[in-house]
Amino acid sequence: MAILRFGDFELDVRSRELRRGSVSTRLQEQPLEILRLMLQRPGEVITRDELRQQLWPEGTFVDFEHSLNAAIKRLRAALGDDADKPTFIETVPRRGYRFVGSVRTSCDVRVVPGPAAPPTRLVVLPFSNLSDDSSQEYFSDGLTEELIAQLGPLCRGQVGIIGRWSSMFFKGSLQRACEIGQALNAEYLLEGSTRRDGSRVRITARLVEAATETQLWSETYDRSTADWLSVQSDVAGRVARSLLRELVPLPRAVVAPRDHPRAYQAYLKGKYHWARPGDVGLDEAVRWFGEAVTEAPDFAAALAALARVQVASAEYYHEVPRVALTAARESVSRALAIDPSVSEAHAVVGDLKRMLDGDWVGAEASYAEAISLNPSNTAALRSYGLLLALESRYAEAVSCVEQARELDPLCLGTSATGSWARYVAGDYESAIVHCRHMLEVDPEFVNAHRVLAASFLQDGKDDEAAAQLERALTFDPSHPVLLAWLAHVKAVSGCRTQAEALIARARATNDGRYVPPFHLALAYTGLGDLDQAFAALDQAWLDRDPALATLDAEPRFEPLRVDPRYAVLVDRIRIPRTRVGA
Repeated sequence: MAILRFGDFELDVRSRELRRGSVSTRLQEQPLEILRLMLQRPGEVITRDELRQQLWPEGTFVDFEHSLNAAIKRLRAALGDDADKPTFIETVPRRGYRFVGSVRTSCDVRVVPGPAAPPTRLVVLPFSNLSDDSSQEYFSDGLTEELIAQLGPLCRGQVGIIGRWSSMFFKGSLQRACEIGQALNAEYLLEGSTRRDGSRVRITARLVEAATETQLWSETYDRSTADWLSVQSDVAGRVARSLLRELVPLPRAVVAPRDHPRAYQAYLKGKYHWARPGDVGLDEAVRWFGEAVTEAPDFAAALAALARVQVASAEYYHEVPRVALTAARESVSRALAIDPSVSEAHAVVGDLKRMLDGDWVGAEASYAEAISLNPSNTAALRSYGLLLALESRYAEAVSCVEQARELDPLCLGTSATGSWARYVAGDYESAIVHCRHMLEVDPEFVNAHRVLAASFLQDGKDDEAAAQLERALTFDPSHPVLLAWLAHVKAVSGCRTQAEALIARARATNDGRYVPPFHLALAYTGLGDLDQAFAALDQAWLDRDPALATLDAEPRFEPLRVDPRYAVLVDRIRIPRTRVGA
């Protein structure tokens, strides 16, 4: 483990502990990173601009001057340092800061850089449905997403492919190519249209240079519906070769065999429903992906997609998590047996190793493999960032999520993961700013309300925390997680009767939803009923609730950590030892 020593202090970079003798202090993300940078370069000036780039990357919405000054103030307070007569941190006027003490290291600091962003980026704009039948929308939208998925590995390391959420934002847009390119920081646009007539389909595709609005090539494909697969592979390969010249090999089909057009049609319908906001289309996505693999049992991409939505069924509590995750394991095992190069499948394996097995080392390796196969796989980047945050590797986590956000800047799910990483790092101010930005985009985005409420609570703003959850409940009054979280806020605010009533409402949900005991445990923790809290957490473990992985990272569970049952529970869950007891 990396230890940096100076004066009477030692900094454990992995656990974020600043120790002085037997006294330990947990540093928040920004003070930690500032101290780490200065300890690695003692005597050098660390400029304010460098700190801005390192701690608040481009696209981060925060008052930089205020946030940096606050972080330096917190760091000096932790060190007992005096700004006027510094022992450790010297202010260099109008430039930055310098560490003026001596540093000793016990081993090299382990730094895992985030994946480098490709120099060129392409956005696949939603293909227009020119058919008279609006029900064919699934085909044009599904084709768009499938092209995004295929171009990622084809252009690996050379061209970054913008994610589906940002692409779909421009569906039906009348904005010019240069405006879209500027908004998404993309140099190239792929646009087109589809028209289906009976058993024939005509697909037109155009590759455009955004800045000059120059059309590089255009092609029309007139095929039978049985040839859909060859059309998408042909288009993906043409785009890749146009951008990379001879660097990209001829594309290899990774989806349904050509003699199963019904399977491919079902697969595109699954993609269409999976792309809908939140969990709105989740059940339909499961149904259509399931139909695709029934029609074509050797359809690796559909099996991987089915596994992905089965994991999502566990995360959104559409069924008991253990049941959904076990089904996902069967699906993804079949996918990888057929085609071990499917990036999405490796990302799902990472999720399952973390959620079902407690194998965090194996999960990290699977996420890394998924990203290696397709560096534009934003879901894998987001999941990897979540794992890094849970292991207290906050700077790496934020870097990984920012890479995903750069590839899909309008995806609120990715932004929510970044906000949550900042929340568990103790950077509540930054988490609040990011959540407010998300709610400006979508006032009904429940995950933003949840993280914002939790951040408000940790920042001592109980009333604002309650208000956020109450507002979110107006969108879904029977949401058991929101009810449990509001019960916790009411409980710690002294409103015990209201908290108990909210718990009763959550338990009495009669719409067929699984009521997750993990979140009920949070409410019981707020009430101080630790026996009920641990009983609920034991049930959550039996159910393999994916949220259990956040137990030791979540500050609201702090009252449980002095109880001997806590250590037993985290051993059973296999939370990384870098977190437990930190």
